Amino acid sequence: MNNMSKCKVRFPSLLRQVFVCLSLAVFLCASVANAGMDVHLRTKRLESKLIEVAVPWFSFRGADVEEMGRRAARVITNDLKFTTYFKPSENYDFMWQASKHDEKSGSIDFKEWRTIVSNFVVKGAVSMKPDGLLLMEITAYDLQMKSVFLSKKYEGKRSMFRQMAHQFSDDFFNRLTGEHGVARTKMAFVSKVKGRKELFVMDYDGFSPRSITNDRSLVLLPDWNAKRNLILFTTYRYRNPDLYALDLKAGIRYPISRRVGLNATGEWSPDGTRVAFSISRKGNTEIYVSDADGSHLRRLTASRAIETSPAWSPDGKKIAFTSDRSGSPQIYMMNADGTGKKKRVTYSGSYNDGAAWSPKGDFIAYSSLIGGRFNIAMVHVSNKSVIQLTYGGYTNESPSWSPTGGHIAFTSNRSGQKQIFIMNANGSSQKQITFLQGGGYSPSWGPSPE
Repeated sequence: MNNMSKCKVRFPSLLRQVFVCLSLAVFLCASVANAGMDVHLRTKRLESKLIEVAVPWFSFRGADVEEMGRRAARVITNDLKFTTYFKPSENYDFMWQASKHDEKSGSIDFKEWRTIVSNFVVKGAVSMKPDGLLLMEITAYDLQMKSVFLSKKYEGKRSMFRQMAHQFSDDFFNRLTGEHGVARTKMAFVSKVKGRKELFVMDYDGFSPRSITNDRSLVLLPDWNAKRNLILFTTYRYRNPDLYALDLKAGIRYPISRRVGLNATGEWSPDGTRVAFSISRKGNTEIYVSDADGSHLRRLTASRAIETSPAWSPDGKKIAFTSDRSGSPQIYMMNADGTGKKKRVTYSGSYNDGAAWSPKGDFIAYSSLIGGRFNIAMVHVSNKSVIQLTYGGYTNESPSWSPTGGHIAFTSNRSGQKQIFIMNANGSSQKQITFLQGGGYSPSWGPSPE
């Protein structure tokens, strides 16, 4: 009997499709005390004290046929709102009138702007340089201190328009909090192209999706290296489920494991030097670890159970994984070298899989079969308390944390087809970000750019 046949026997038919796919495949403060100093705000802000900010449409020198002024302001507004720290103004008429008043006077009317928002106004100008490059000049004004808080200039090719706006969002957020933002981050995911699943990359907000493989077979389960532009994935291009790494900068791929049978569910270690993944040998699936190039392979589990989907802890000392050793798939934890006792983590939910460790290491998010539907839940690593994050009569699975730990991306079929959604880490503000004809599957949130 082949490996696929064994999977069918050992798991209930209702759950078979998911297992096969997996196997095969926080006002922080009223204002800044001194406009010349960086003040790092507390990260646990009160919901009722969001930072009020106005981002009016940017000016554009010349005919703005592409509406870059409006689009740049919209990108930054959405970025700041996404952080959950800001409350951007939606009084566009008032902002337009205040901007026109400033334009006539040649200065910022801080008093007028404070009738719209309390804390900041972000103003910008977009222009095309003689050399063909795009120039974006953006200034954030502190309305309480009546001074410039942050002023930046960005230039680049027209294709970098959104990235320049995202860059300001991250720079503004970093100046306020001392933390990296996610506006410039990207996600890897899978989508169907002409009926076949290929690997894609897009901006964190779902814009600019592009295919990065053309295997014309089946590509599954991407994982983005936290230190480099490398993505792990399983491909059937060579008629076997092989584990490969793709170097996005160089545009080349190299094999991690091409052993006969299943080579899948790969995840990079936090420092990017090792890979944990599943290999099926002699009819059983176990967890292995290798160096980043696939060398020095070592087996971590050894049981009659199917064990798969390894996930590293942020410190690299532990690995969470899925095992059916208790009779149904559950999340377990072990030392990263495989030594010691394998400890069970999840006890609620009849089928738990796809562990994703939070960047702070305090929670593990996963897919849980609850009431006949898969939903995203997370378990506290220490006290084992469980929080359900998604609900409803549809499937939610494949959680992936943002680099800052404030958000989770996941797959859901609530729109009638599987697409990528994002939500706050407490389950609030769930939002669809892909609308592709080929759907969206298995998101992997990339690292924050240095």
